[in-house]
Amino acid sequence: MIRVIKKDVTRFLGSELKKWYVISSEFEIGVMKMDILFNDLQTFLLNILLVFSFFFIYLRYVERKVHRLANEFLITLIAGISIILCLSFTINLQNGHMFDLRQVPFIVGALYGGRRVAVILFIILTVYRFYLDGAGFYGSLAVHSLLLVSLWFIIPSFNRTSILKKRVVLAIITSSLGVLIMVLVIILFFPKLVNLQYFLFFSIFLIVQSIGTVLIVHFIEKERSNTALAKELRRLEKLKTVSEIAASISHEVRNPLTVTKGFIQLMRDPDLTEKQKELYINFSLEELDRAERTITDYLTFAKPSLHNIEILDVNKEIDYIIKVVNPFALLNNVHIDVQKDDDLSIVGEGEKLHQCLINIIKNGIESMPEGGKMSIHLKEKNGKAAISIRDTGVGMNEEQIERLGTPFYTTKDKGTGLGTMVVYSIIKAMRGDIKVESEVGKGTCFILSFPLAVEND
Repeated sequence: MIRVIKKDVTRFLGSELKKWYVISSEFEIGVMKMDILFNDLQTFLLNILLVFSFFFIYLRYVERKVHRLANEFLITLIAGISIILCLSFTINLQNGHMFDLRQVPFIVGALYGGRRVAVILFIILTVYRFYLDGAGFYGSLAVHSLLLVSLWFIIPSFNRTSILKKRVVLAIITSSLGVLIMVLVIILFFPKLVNLQYFLFFSIFLIVQSIGTVLIVHFIEKERSNTALAKELRRLEKLKTVSEIAASISHEVRNPLTVTKGFIQLMRDPDLTEKQKELYINFSLEELDRAERTITDYLTFAKPSLHNIEILDVNKEIDYIIKVVNPFALLNNVHIDVQKDDDLSIVGEGEKLHQCLINIIKNGIESMPEGGKMSIHLKEKNGKAAISIRDTGVGMNEEQIERLGTPFYTTKDKGTGLGTMVVYSIIKAMRGDIKVESEVGKGTCFILSFPLAVEND
């Protein structure tokens, strides 16, 4: 009885162990398959990343900046390197058959480079595939020969259309055609590879390659569209600026000319006294001077070049400017405090520097209608002469600070905005920098930095 029980127990344990072994083996096989699938997916994603990176660099830094032939050469180089890298990171199934996304750079390079580029890329692909050897070389040759023929007829249609959807559709058709040709070649020449597992693999391969091709084509078209849009916006901005300048010149110059014309007409009156004629002549000359100053400001902004370049002692220049603006400051109940370092020299044009600093100081004084204090500090900072001009006026918010120096922007009730534009233009011409700090109700500080003069200057 005991022997029978032992036999039954042994038989039961043996059968359970066999079941457990089968289950564990199936589990291990399933885990291995999952690992293989995950690794294959990683390889595909690496291929897409390599292709995308090279085309991104090309679009961002190279395209449309070189001659057409040079552009074709660069597309060939980028697509060729991408093909070689894709062939270097492949999925090896069996009997030397290699699968990767080499068709993606081949298709994209051919579509954007043209027929000549397509032929060269085909040669690169074929030669490198032959160098790698493997049983699938002749199959690869047949697949890509047929794909080249397909591209030969698709490229003209791709170049004729500029619509994003049509280009994406053509890219999908070409990519799908490449995979279908591959499947057809395998069925005809390598029937041993045909099974359900391989058809599943090719289905995934078709999806991944199509998505990769579409993503790259979509990125290229969007990048080109954004570049064209930015170029058009810059052109429109220039036209807008030109129209604003024309309108402003017309307004600013027409007013003094109209006044002058009126006084000249009045001078025709034979009953005018000499005193009245003298008065009209003075008014006319003042208005003509005002028109001349406006035109000079425009020319300074349009062409901020320096003519009488010399070594400027910044201390002496500031002393001169203070003498010029001090009466205006006293008239507006503004006290000017000056602090200076000795022996700071810069390279520039004295008159332009005067124009620049006087403009800033005058604006600062006008921003203190109830009077106040203006501080002008000169010091050396990081190898530069730094001039800070601080007032206790009404101040500006961030939006107003950002718009300073732009055409026709002014914070004053009366003004053309030309003065600040000229300031920015002069500072740029003298290789200087300008920084503005301001707070509403507390005042504004302009910090001008100019490179110090050295012996070479």
